[in-house]
Parts: sequence; C-alpha cells; structure tokens
Amino acid sequence: MLAVILLFLLGTAALVLSETGERIRTDTDETAVSTTSGTNDYVSSLEERITSIISSIDGAGATQVMITLESGSEQVYLHNYDYGEDADADGSGNIEIKDEYVIVDGGDGENGIVVRVEEPRIRGVAVVCEGAGNASVKAEIIATVTALLDISSARVSVAKMN
Repeated sequence: MLAVILLFLLGTAALVLSETGERIRTDTDETAVSTTSGTNDYVSSLEERITSIISSIDGAGATQVMITLESGSEQVYLHNYDYGEDADADGSGNIEIKDEYVIVDGGDGENGIVVRVEEPRIRGVAVVCEGAGNASVKAEIIATVTALLDISSARVSVAKMN
C-alpha cells in the first residue's frame, strides 16, 4: 500500500514538473535538514499567543511565558524507494533496495521536493503570573498549556510573579 502511494506521489510530481519544463533526477541526500530560519519568530509568536490566553484566565493576572524547544523545524524530502529481488539459477536470491531522494533541477539550482515541514518540538514552558499562588488557577493554567501544546504537565512550570 505504501509503495502504491509513493508511486502515485512520484507520478504526480513528475507530471507537474514536466509541465513546467524542469528535469527530475534522483540522488542520495539527507532525509531531514534542520532549519533555524523562522524558529525565533515561531517561538515569539507562540509565547505571545499563550501569554494572551493565560492572562485571560480568571485570576491569572499579569503573565509572562517562556518556551524552550527541543529541536528546530525539519523539512522532510520526497524519497524514491525501489525494492527488487533477483533470483539465481540455483534458487537463491538477492534483495536489492534503493533509497534515493528526488532532486529537481530548477532555475535556482538543484533542490529536493519537500513533502512536509515538521514543527519544532517543545521541550518546556515556564509561566510566571500574579495568580499562580492560587492552586485552582495554577491547575487551570497547566491544563490550558498542556492542551494547547500537546505536551506533558511535567514539561510545564507555573510560578507566582513577584
């Protein structure tokens, strides 16, 4: 089933690229490349949005949020998988596996075809707010952060602001 999906994706990519006059070739490359561009903007935006949500919780008051990342975003490239089996006359066989990346020759050089971009993984969140001394406010903040970011409550720290 996976092979059929990959063949469909490769065929679609070939059709699209053939219409634009670009040439496709395969080459060995890395699967995922870590990118740092935009990571700081991503974190800043996320911190602002989380701060806004938490400060609107009844009793939270003034709020500051800091988010740390485990990794940056990653680009995952399209693979060309080829599995084959050669049978010898004596009945023994060899399995041949080729795993190559699809590379496109474009106007700005050779590039891989990006299948998806994975968002950075969050390591932890620190929340400092005026209302964190209240146990129910603190619990609500932890529940909100864990739900919004899909992280464990062990990765969320909530402290009372001075």
